[in-house]
Amino acid sequence: MKLGIFTGLAGLDIVYYQDNLPIENSKSKTNDYITVVGGPAANAAITYAMLGGKALLITCIGHSEFGQIIKKQLHDYGVEVIDFAKGADVLPSISGISVNKTNGNRTIWSGQPLYNKINDEKFETVMYSISMGKASFCFSDCNVPQISIKVLQEAKKHSKTIILDAGSWKDNFDFYLSVADEVIASAVCKPPTHHHDFMAAAMDYGVKNVAITDGGEAIKWKSPEEQGKIAPPKVEAKDTLGAGDIFHGAYCFFRVVKNLSFADSLEKAAEVASLSVQYWGPREGVKAYLRNL
Repeated sequence: MKLGIFTGLAGLDIVYYQDNLPIENSKSKTNDYITVVGGPAANAAITYAMLGGKALLITCIGHSEFGQIIKKQLHDYGVEVIDFAKGADVLPSISGISVNKTNGNRTIWSGQPLYNKINDEKFETVMYSISMGKASFCFSDCNVPQISIKVLQEAKKHSKTIILDAGSWKDNFDFYLSVADEVIASAVCKPPTHHHDFMAAAMDYGVKNVAITDGGEAIKWKSPEEQGKIAPPKVEAKDTLGAGDIFHGAYCFFRVVKNLSFADSLEKAAEVASLSVQYWGPREGVKAYLRNL
């Protein structure tokens, strides 16, 4: 199995399925709710592992009861974890999510703690135990920069392919884009005004392959020699939670493990993601994809 190193956010998602959002200063009750591991990097790592890759997730989780739940679920899906908040009594990222049962759209309240007790000596000690040389690629969701930036710098030293999930423009994007080989961004990722669009901005930084996803709309992609659009399968969405993360994990699998082209990997990832939105919860669509093989 090809090892993929994933770095970024891992948390706990408490998901409520409702017919509509509650209004301010009111109560809303539903009998349909789940608790699952969330976070773009964690979801991508789980998807990569479910499809058949070997995933190592580098993140901050901590030793709270919530953190132990997260680690157990990651372990159950075969994802190895390096936790830079190991032993610390801190809360991980915890999100409250409402999914509209009528159209599958989700609204997220996300709590993301700042854990900054990571010095260079501790990082080097932990990274020394990681076989970066054996990894096939390194993926980051551009979150948890106090870890992700150091991991990507290490990956660059080892000439590893770096793949980014650029969900929205962040403060450290000058660095992230400068080291990336391939970037998949959402349509809401808007660069500073001196760049006219994200694709142009990424290419200016030297990124080789860039794609822009837009929900159920066409995926735009560009490589040094060619460009195009990919139409995702048209489906009726039940639950869009984590669909983008699943897309990224599936993309890594098809691109690295199956060694498909950039465009073909995007197309296959869209197939998996389109299945994911047809089921409640972020994993059932991936399971359905595997059953249909």
